[in-house]
Parts: sequence; C-alpha cells; structure tokens
Amino acid sequence: MSCATLILGMVACGSSPSPNIFMVLVDDFGWGDIGYHGAKLSSGESLTPTLDALVAEGIELNRHYVHMMCTPTRSSFQSGRLPIHVTTELVGQCDINGAIPRNITGIAAQLKLAGYETHQVGKWDCGMTTPHHTPQGRGYDTSLNYFGHGNWMWTEATWLGSYNNKSEIPPPTIIDFWNTDSPAKTLNGTGYEEYIFKDRMFDILNNHNKSRPLFLQYDSKVAHYPLESPPAWQEKFSSIEQVNRRVYWSMVSFLDDQLNAIVTRMKELDLWNNTLMVLSSDNGGYTKAEDGRCNTTSGSNGENSTDWGHSAACFNGETGASNYPLRGGKYTVFEGGIRVNAFVSGGFVPESQRGSKIGEMMHITDWYTTFCALAGVSAEDPWAKESGLPGIDGYNMWPLLSGENATSPRDTILVDNQLLVHKQWKYIAPDTLCYGNARGGPSYPNASTATDPIYSHTLQCPSIGCLFDVVNDPHEYSDVASQNPQVVQMMSELMAEQVKTIWTAPHGNDPQCQETAISKYGGFFGPWKEI
Repeated sequence: MSCATLILGMVACGSSPSPNIFMVLVDDFGWGDIGYHGAKLSSGESLTPTLDALVAEGIELNRHYVHMMCTPTRSSFQSGRLPIHVTTELVGQCDINGAIPRNITGIAAQLKLAGYETHQVGKWDCGMTTPHHTPQGRGYDTSLNYFGHGNWMWTEATWLGSYNNKSEIPPPTIIDFWNTDSPAKTLNGTGYEEYIFKDRMFDILNNHNKSRPLFLQYDSKVAHYPLESPPAWQEKFSSIEQVNRRVYWSMVSFLDDQLNAIVTRMKELDLWNNTLMVLSSDNGGYTKAEDGRCNTTSGSNGENSTDWGHSAACFNGETGASNYPLRGGKYTVFEGGIRVNAFVSGGFVPESQRGSKIGEMMHITDWYTTFCALAGVSAEDPWAKESGLPGIDGYNMWPLLSGENATSPRDTILVDNQLLVHKQWKYIAPDTLCYGNARGGPSYPNASTATDPIYSHTLQCPSIGCLFDVVNDPHEYSDVASQNPQVVQMMSELMAEQVKTIWTAPHGNDPQCQETAISKYGGFFGPWKEI
C-alpha cells in the first residue's frame, strides 16, 4: 500500500503522514527539449534519461498551463492566484510593489502551519521590496536565491538583458545572491551556481528532521539567459554547430544529471518513498533572434569569480530552445508559450497511476491548493481577504492525480485580457497581433535562425478573433473561428465576464533599491523598505 493511500487515514508511512514535497521549477524549458518529447542525441539516446525515468515512474501532465513569462508563473505558484489576479507583467527586483502583493500568504507559510520544514533554492523572481516579499518573508525557513529574472552563473552578477551585437562579457554590476536574510557573500563567486545550489540542497536533505515533512522548492537557473555551463558539459555537445543551441542543451543535460544526484540522495536517506515530486517549466522555450555572437573561449582558464574563460557564454537575444512540434514559444499566446513540460513522480504517487498520462487541464496555480490539501490545511487566505486582495484561484488536483476522479475540476483559464482557454478551446481576442506564428523543426534553432527566428513570424487575428481546438489540434494548425460562430460568441462572452475580475497594481523601479544595495548590502541586492 502506498503512502498516498495511507494519508487519508493519517496512518504514518515512514516517519511522517504528510508527503515530502519536492517542487522543481525549470526556467525556459522548451517542449521539444526533453527526451520523452523527442529530444535525442546523435547516438539516438535521450537528452534527459533521468527525467524520462522519473516520468515513466510517475504521471505525465500533457496539458499543464503556465503564463508565457517567468514572473507571472512564479508569482502564480507562490500565491495560489492566476496571473490575472497577481501580475501578468515581468517585474524586476527593484519594483516599487514587488511581483506579489505584500499581504498575500505564500504556499510555504501555509505548509508551515502543517509542520513542514520549508526551503527554497534558486530563482525567486517574486519580489524583494520588503523583507516580507523575500522567500523567508513568504514562509521559507531558509533560501539560497537570486531575486531577478536571471543572473550570471559564475559571478552571480545581475543580468541586465541582451548585450546586442557585442561578444564581450559586460563587467559585473550589482550581485544578485541572497542567503535567507542577508547577502550570500561567502558563497558568491565560489563556483558554478548550480553546483552551489546542489550543495545547499544536499545540506538540507542530510540535516532534515524526518519526524517532520519536507517542502523543498528548487527553482533551477537552467536554462534562462545568460547561457553558461561547465566546459566539460559543453564538450559533450561539441557536434552541435549553433552555439546557443549547444550551450542550451548542455545546460539541460546538466540539470538532468543534477536531478539524478538529488533524487539518489533522497533515496539514500529514505525520503523518496514518501515524496511527491512535481516538475514544471515556467513557460515555453525562447525562440527570438540571436542578436549577436556568444563569447567563446578555448576551455577552462577562467576563475570561479569570472564569467569568461568557461567555454561559451551566450547573452545576446534569446535563442537556443525548441518547442517543436508546438507553435510559438516564450512570450507568445500559442501552446508553445503556455503549455509546458510537466510531470509528477516519487514514491507518493499511487502505484495504479504510475506510467500514466493525463490530458486534463491544469494550471500551475493549482499546486498551491493541492499541496494544502495533502498537508491537511486550508488554502484560504484571510489576511489577503482583509486587505481587499483577490482570493485563491487554485483547485485541488489530487483526486485527479490519484485516480479517484477522471476529470479535472478546472475547465477555464483567462491568461490575460486577450487570451482565454476554456475546455478544448483557445480564443484570442479580435485584432490581436500574435508573435511566434511558426513551429520550427526538430533541429531548431539552426543556420537560418539568425535571420528567420520563430518569434518574428506574426499572425493578426481577424475581427471575430482566432479560435483553436487545442485538444484535437494541439499544434494549432487550423483557426476554426469562421466554422464555429456559436463557440466564438460563447468564448467572447465568457472572456468579457472574466476580464472584469482582472486585478492590477502599479509597477516601476524605485531608485532607492540600488542605492540600498550599495550602501547597506555591499553591492548585493536585498529588500530596501521596512528594514
């Protein structure tokens, strides 16, 4: 009998009746860049043997939705709200209000009510305006994180965006590396960032009190820009001519090995049998133009505290990923932007469900409510309600995942004010200009990418809007709006009603943020209000 069966009666399995939760959020992970979606090496072997094995022992989530950009997706997971009720914008470290409103209870804080030990490692991207906006403020006992969209992986300097058409790595600016409640100064510049993250996770696992359930949130830097990986990993893919693609695949392969090490350690420590592992990307893979060459060196002559001298580093444009055969990618309304690689695994998955594939609709916000249900605590957020903020949007997906129910409780996602997904249908508002109107191929990106990237292809929806049947046509070959006027009318009316619920807050950079980074934290980002 599995732990999942026993939990309903609160009978102990191992040391804790509630499951350990290992949440892995991968960055910019292309649909076509995982083995079970077709990513194969020249030898015919899978790019991701560890992930393939995990999904084979778990449940593949074939219709798992997120936002088309990182901040809204991550804020949605941490808050339990759809992006339309927290933020649909990219929000930087220095934002005046932070990505998630201050008076919202995070998932880690909810799980602490059930006795969980809670830890976060990796990318945060949910705000740092006040201490309450940080991982610790949201309920994590510890964190080792960076706050922004991306940082350099050897120096942890914040990434300032594309350095278009230049190949020189820019000098480090403010360091984005935080250790629970202070700058991670003793760890900064000590090695490749993902190795530092692995060491922290090993420390967490080795010292975990098994009498309490564990919530470990791993927000990998793989594979957001700037692209960097150890030279040995890049050498494995030296046959790939397109440099961005070479480094991107080396990072994905690195992550696969990293997860193998973490899962192996959990098994050695007798934690895996009572663990629910969830993996999702935060959006589809990027498909923009190269906008300049990568910086390349001959090998490993760089120091740990420099971002040069570790083979190739790519930081111009955003290219390297493939969402084949889905249309579009990151930043786009198409399935390649919002329908992502996702699965559950671990010993907590009921034996009857292992090796299955679920095509029912889910959204990343649903994990908030699902985790609360598994922990035996309410997902409600009285603090937010008292503050006049939107309520929880997530549904408990455990009855679907456990096989108790065959259908999802979710049938609708308003992605933003121009995009609605309802049951089998996707509706894009009239006259919307849609970027990423192409699919590439199994070898994308390739030699033509520099002059003809997927993102540059556009579609202008007609005056009635665009309509796709994404269950029967997941690749979005056919706009069927003209053949289904009644469906278009229904979707238009539903969108109009749901748009009324959109919640927004003002966003913009506060100059005091960088001033505080210099004056208080010695050149590291950190909270600057209420300190």
